[in-house]
Amino acid sequence: MELLANALITITSVVTIASLVAASTPTPIDDGWIKKLYGYLDLLALNVGKAKDK
Repeated sequence: MELLANALITITSVVTIASLVAASTPTPIDDGWIKKLYGYLDLLALNVGKAKDK
């Protein structure tokens, strides 16, 4: 039971931090590694579909 609680805390912490970072940084325009990194950050922040910044 403690393992499940720790896993949920870790997952929600990662999503929260990724959401804060994604919301506070501009969307990169170039095609470099920063855009790929931002894509993974959006995925971790659950910014998909209509929630994604265009």
